[in-house]
Amino acid sequence: METLAGLKQLEGQFGLVGDKVLALKAKLEDLLWRAQRIANSQKNGMLNPDTMFGYDLQHFRRDVRAFSTEISVLPVLLGSIERTAAHDERAVKYAQVVMRLSVRISQTLRGLHETAILAHQHLRSADLKIEAWYLAQEIEELVMKGQGLPTAANKIVIITSTPTPAAAPPGEPPKS
Repeated sequence: METLAGLKQLEGQFGLVGDKVLALKAKLEDLLWRAQRIANSQKNGMLNPDTMFGYDLQHFRRDVRAFSTEISVLPVLLGSIERTAAHDERAVKYAQVVMRLSVRISQTLRGLHETAILAHQHLRSADLKIEAWYLAQEIEELVMKGQGLPTAANKIVIITSTPTPAAAPPGEPPKS
């Protein structure tokens, strides 16, 4: 029962984290679009049309740092459920959902990192380029934190779906 309750809680938490990662990705795509526009205007010799870009980039970086603390809890929770997990047919469905969500989070984090690198490459101003570089590094740390989530979730699926061998009567070897 403990595994089932933990997986239900993780399902909700992974869903929220997945939604936050998608929201971060949308904000970063907006920043990328603005960076492309700024680079294009600088290439054409025009003034920077977006004076708030630097502030928004710093604000987004602060959001990423705050999100980093949220995501650092997930591997710990998965590990504790993995250590206490046992065969439970009712928990298999929730374990599979958690696994799908963990794969989604991991893939979205990788896409977030690629977008951050693209934004960094488009910037020409030195101070903005440095800020974008630090942002890309912090997002890379997020990717590292989320990289092991699918593996741990898969182990939970295997543990909950594989029945344990029946106990053998005294004096007989266990059946395998």
